[in-house]
Amino acid sequence: MKKIILVSAFACLTIQTTFAQNRISKRELDIITKNQKASPLLIDDPDFTATTVSGSNNDGAVILSQKTTFAFDKKGLSAGKIIGRNILGIIFAPLTLGTSIVAANRSNGETQMLVEETERRRLLLNDKFSIEQYSILYFRLSNELDAFSAKVIKKDGSQKNVELADAVRVENSNSVPDIFRSYTDQKISTTYRPSFYKIAVPDLEEGDVIEYEFRNINNRSYGSNPNYKEFAPVYYVCNRSMPVAKQIIEITTADEHYHLAYKTIKGAPDFTSTSKNGIQVYRWVDERRDKLQSVKYVNTYTELPMMKFQVSYSKNNNNDLVWFKNDDELKKDMTAEELMGKAKTAWFQPGKVQSSSLSGSSAVDIDDMESAILKSLKKRGIKEASDDDYVRKAYYTIRSKTLYNSWNDYTYARIFSDLLKEKKIDHEVIVTNNNHLTDLSKVAFTSELGWLIKYKDKFYCNPSEHLNPEELSSEFNGNVAARFNPDDKKAKFTIDRLPITDTLTNTLTVQLNSSLPDITQPIVSVDRTTEAKGSLKDVLIDDALALTPFMESDFKNYDGAGLWEGLSSREEDKASEELTHQKKEWKEDKPLMMKEIANGQYNDHVDKYNSFRVVEDGRSYKKRTLKYTENFTLTEMTSNAGDDIVLKLPSLIGSQTRIKKEDKTRNYPVNIKTTSAITYYINFTVPTGYILKGWESLNKKTENDFASFTTRAKLENSILYIQAREVFKKTNVEAANWPSIVAVLDATYNFSQAKLLLKKGQ
Repeated sequence: MKKIILVSAFACLTIQTTFAQNRISKRELDIITKNQKASPLLIDDPDFTATTVSGSNNDGAVILSQKTTFAFDKKGLSAGKIIGRNILGIIFAPLTLGTSIVAANRSNGETQMLVEETERRRLLLNDKFSIEQYSILYFRLSNELDAFSAKVIKKDGSQKNVELADAVRVENSNSVPDIFRSYTDQKISTTYRPSFYKIAVPDLEEGDVIEYEFRNINNRSYGSNPNYKEFAPVYYVCNRSMPVAKQIIEITTADEHYHLAYKTIKGAPDFTSTSKNGIQVYRWVDERRDKLQSVKYVNTYTELPMMKFQVSYSKNNNNDLVWFKNDDELKKDMTAEELMGKAKTAWFQPGKVQSSSLSGSSAVDIDDMESAILKSLKKRGIKEASDDDYVRKAYYTIRSKTLYNSWNDYTYARIFSDLLKEKKIDHEVIVTNNNHLTDLSKVAFTSELGWLIKYKDKFYCNPSEHLNPEELSSEFNGNVAARFNPDDKKAKFTIDRLPITDTLTNTLTVQLNSSLPDITQPIVSVDRTTEAKGSLKDVLIDDALALTPFMESDFKNYDGAGLWEGLSSREEDKASEELTHQKKEWKEDKPLMMKEIANGQYNDHVDKYNSFRVVEDGRSYKKRTLKYTENFTLTEMTSNAGDDIVLKLPSLIGSQTRIKKEDKTRNYPVNIKTTSAITYYINFTVPTGYILKGWESLNKKTENDFASFTTRAKLENSILYIQAREVFKKTNVEAANWPSIVAVLDATYNFSQAKLLLKKGQ
């Protein structure tokens, strides 16, 4: 039966939209129209009446009102067909025992969890800059139940709807601003890239109000414990990049079996609740928040007023929280010893903890998956390998299984630890917090913890899609952590710190070979080669490998499960045919996506994007570096000065952070997430008949205890060689030392704005 489901899913590929089509299709417009009629957006609402607010004239843009609503575990809704780019789950379904198809395309009674999330926002635009910034609206159309609507309210009170017929697809999902994304959607990755569209709003004037609302249906499946389940936490920061007059969150749960747990940070308000006919409604209101200052390099989840909440379901109506006896205990801070004691209890006595909340293994039972992996290891002879080989190959097998299921850290650690026990390999379990989300003392939910395995003084993190053995994720860098022996429940745990990765571990090297093909045209040809390691590789790898068949080499080279494991020869032929067809579409779409990314780096100056090639995917223990090459041309790189040419060559390093005058003083500590070293090598061939002037001024150095930026230039045989190197030496810097960071950021920005002169030879 499982194989029949898989083959049927491959046949469903024909319903996918054609990726090469940039403009929104009639079918997609019909979907939006149908959903609008079934459940209209932008209806009358007492929370959305203001068209101005006192004292806002000096602000470029103001959020007059915004409301986010969550209806958890909606009944009577199907999951909706996927109509966007979330297709790898179908193609690689055999790896996940078919669970990707189950999760994506069926409604499964009590094991299917659906969230209806809507967000409505009304913006007052006071100046030309705010008009430019918000004249483009984005909306998701990845599920047949998604909906979007927008309108403009003019200063005279007249209203005009925004027509969506001219909307165009966004090639790079990661470029969509956060304010147009739903909180309960999955994280964008190589295997999940929902389709977004953007629409320009014409004829905006100062004083206009723009209002939009979107509705997304997001789903998650549970197969192991339908009697208890938890939705992923939502993190809501009070301060925004503009003043907020009023913001509201409303949460509706279906019945008394649902429970809301939340924690407020740094003075954020609490929820109030009302109940009617068994339906619980929680409302959170926050008013008059100032514009967020100095937003660069701030961990907003730990430094700003914010609220985080999680909704859980318990069929027996047990509201006991996983880590806490009650809501009051949840709101208190914890010591490392208290938290680690709870974590050890969860490991050795999982019966005291609701199992589903920790396993998080979408529709997959931990014991069943562990048995399947062990069987695969034995079949391939890996069980008899040396300890080191066994550890690495078991790790890669787990990575191939978790690619689409996105196991949480606890699920990974339980399975990996048990696989090591099978071979009697000594190891330790490590528990810490995710420092991107929370301080250790503020942990409230199980998903905020990281579970790692330590073997021979090396750390093995949850591989998710790409991580290799012994690579430490940045969210654990330098954290306080507890470690214990998983074979001895009586042994005490030890609290110490995880290692801090350095600038030799986290590197980015960009080689840019450039020239002027036609001296009469302001176009520069660029061959770019990018190499990334460590946490900087983590930043780039999802986009680099998206819309590429990277999984083929994964199975061939990294000891993962076979691509078509478990299929008959007939089923394999069908699956291979579908993958071949998909690769042809990817080949067309990948350059479009990468061109959009390059445009983001070069301020929309990419003229032609000619090629992209992955040289090394960085997913191998022996070859950890991500390396890819590109060829494109850039416009507006030159301007004429009589017979001479002004050349903006240093801008090839891409857009750099500009610190405004008002942001050069701050109160927040500086969080850079990871130490790093970024090196650009720019080579430029001077055109025949011209002499290059001004390159000597590029030799500069700015350095202090926290960061540095160094540039060197030399001219040899009509080729200019430039090396620009930016280094961040520390991840957490006190606010008092912010000027040292600013000095390096200013030096980098100023270099990117420098100009050279091509002087016509005499």
